[in-house]
Amino acid sequence: MEKLKTYLELIRVKNCITASIGGIIGYLISSNFEIDILKSLLVFFVVFFVCAYGNVINDIFDIEIDRINKPSRPLPSGKIKLNEAKKFSAILLILGLVLSLFINIYALIIAVINALFLYLYAKKYKKYKPIGNFIIGYLTGSVFLFGGVAGKNVMPVVILFLCSLLSIWGREIVKDFEDMEGDKKEGVISLPIKYGKKSLYFATFLVVLAVILSPLPYILKIFGIWYLILIAICDILFIYAMALLLKEPNKETASKVSKFLKIIMNIVLLAFIVGAIKL
Repeated sequence: MEKLKTYLELIRVKNCITASIGGIIGYLISSNFEIDILKSLLVFFVVFFVCAYGNVINDIFDIEIDRINKPSRPLPSGKIKLNEAKKFSAILLILGLVLSLFINIYALIIAVINALFLYLYAKKYKKYKPIGNFIIGYLTGSVFLFGGVAGKNVMPVVILFLCSLLSIWGREIVKDFEDMEGDKKEGVISLPIKYGKKSLYFATFLVVLAVILSPLPYILKIFGIWYLILIAICDILFIYAMALLLKEPNKETASKVSKFLKIIMNIVLLAFIVGAIKL
């Protein structure tokens, strides 16, 4: 039992469950809430296993750093051996890829791409954030897309995926602006470190792109008026938040805006759910 708890700690089980729920939401939106239990379970477990693989790979590459910063984690503490973790990560990846085959070929393609990005992020791009930020945005949005390809109408989920990718990519840059001092000490390269306040204009550009895309489900007559009302509120809040940051580009404002953007993104997700159930 103790060993099981250690492995659950290694994979960061709560994060895996959260990602899996995102996949289920994508599936429910694309299927108009016509639920197929088997497909729902497949989506849940594929996202879970691939996410778990990414978390284990992350800890494998971070083992030396974690010996200093997080010595109680399963790998640096020796509770799980490095070779055991490598074998475990391979098992998780194989399980995720094999199960994705039972959904469809698109699910398999996304699972393979995500696994590759998770590996590259852990190995190289965690400390090179100009690319790492994009990968985070893609991976976060892709859980909805993965669930979406299991359903009948993937278009609204594609739009959700793009909005998530762009807004989260922008938010990651805002977080980097907040974390510049610490990142410099850790040898991290980020857009704010390279370009300072100018990087916030790029972050704003990404968020504005997400805002421009967001009404498409209504324009294409996929979702109704309640979706449009909710998404319009979100869009106004997005623009307000970024305008506030551009007006006061400092660490304190970046911290507030970063948290505010996260709240708005949750409302965006609610808007897509409301649209899908035709409220």
